[in-house]
Amino acid sequence: MKPKLSVVIACVNGLPSIAECLTALRSQRSADKAEVVVACCCTDDTPDYIERHFPGVILLRFDERLSIPKLRALGVARASGDIITITEDHCMAPENWFEEIIKAHDSDYSAIGGAVENGSVSRIRDWAVYLCEYSDMMAPIPDGEVGGIAGNNASYKRAVFKKVDDEVASNSWEFFLHEEMRRSGVKFLSVPGIVVYHKKEFGFLYFLAQRFHYSRSFAGMRSARLSTAKRIFYVFASPLLPPLMMWRITRSILRKKRHYREFVLSLPLLAAFMMSYGIGEFAGYLAGGGNSLAKVE
Repeated sequence: MKPKLSVVIACVNGLPSIAECLTALRSQRSADKAEVVVACCCTDDTPDYIERHFPGVILLRFDERLSIPKLRALGVARASGDIITITEDHCMAPENWFEEIIKAHDSDYSAIGGAVENGSVSRIRDWAVYLCEYSDMMAPIPDGEVGGIAGNNASYKRAVFKKVDDEVASNSWEFFLHEEMRRSGVKFLSVPGIVVYHKKEFGFLYFLAQRFHYSRSFAGMRSARLSTAKRIFYVFASPLLPPLMMWRITRSILRKKRHYREFVLSLPLLAAFMMSYGIGEFAGYLAGGGNSLAKVE
């Protein structure tokens, strides 16, 4: 029988993250209404482990390193559900996640997202990573129509993907994917009851590199859509990014009235991460994305 819901996961981090993620999905209250598609390019024993321990998962194995957007696009192409849900291999979903997504899609909205909470709470370093990436998506989030949703807690009615160019879906981050959806008339709904937990422990230097590669790939994608004059403008505006992004995080903390202590203790690390991000965008606008897209995990 055709599933109501397909969950697509790009697996680049391997074990133990993907095992925890799939265990949480197997425990869903409406698991019988869903299929799980894992597009995995890990070259260790992760694919074999998935096959042994999660035989119900549809596993797409790739022997070469592929980018996260490419893996997601391949997973979406294989999925058969009426609703396509995207998450990450290090995100954990509570047992009502499937139910909340299916219920939300009874509405006329075609793109629906929820909150991203922190699942790694024992170290300030991991709080800094979380706040750097998801301060705007932590609860409380709006209940209603919004301009965009988190890429790792997003669900779409299948027909939406027919409105998106294959090149954009395969080689772009969700910012550009959602941008094209909006141009096609797609409206986005935020639902506070749809929650995932971002759970991954990062080394300091590792995350510095991840911020650089993400921002360089992002700037490279944007550059391809810009005139020469606008690209030059962004090159010179890049040094303003660190203070601008720090202000956005601060504004989120003040607005949501949560995690003041963790935010204050994270400030030195956040400053370093923002500097790395700014340098990455500068490099991306100046010289293109290089091979940074394939290095983002």
